[in-house]
Amino acid sequence: MHIEVLEEIDHVKVLEEANTVKVMLNKGWANIGQVGIQGHKPDLDPLKEWGSSIGRVDKLQYPETYFKYSLFELPIINRLMEKYGMLRTRIMQSNPKTCLTLHQDMTKRIHIPLITNEDCFMVIENKNYTLEVGKVYLTNTTLRHTAVNASKNSRVHIVGCMYG
Repeated sequence: MHIEVLEEIDHVKVLEEANTVKVMLNKGWANIGQVGIQGHKPDLDPLKEWGSSIGRVDKLQYPETYFKYSLFELPIINRLMEKYGMLRTRIMQSNPKTCLTLHQDMTKRIHIPLITNEDCFMVIENKNYTLEVGKVYLTNTTLRHTAVNASKNSRVHIVGCMYG
């Protein structure tokens, strides 16, 4: 299976929590590619550490599995990260009219769409999937895949790595 719905959630409340991160960093979603919401050890300053888990995995200072401690006070999001064992969780924004290169990740990923539309989709093994707000998805990103934003609006997801 390429994608599985794990549960339905109140996406308005989750988006409100995610927006507190945007406000705290004093940036709009259009100015943020990724924000790490887990750190490599407890009690780190989120304003200093939010960027330590973003970017290419081979360029990180610490292994992906070290990023397991919540950086921000986000009760609903933190509960979801704990429930699903999410690691190196980030809020990821995709600009309008963009597409990632085809690639394979080392692990499956949890996707929680916050802002999206019907012109945003994932392609996994040549099959298109539209992920809807209000759902938590397990995506098999160990397979060849990409994400496409073929719309005129930003797309925002919470994405966490799954080990085990």
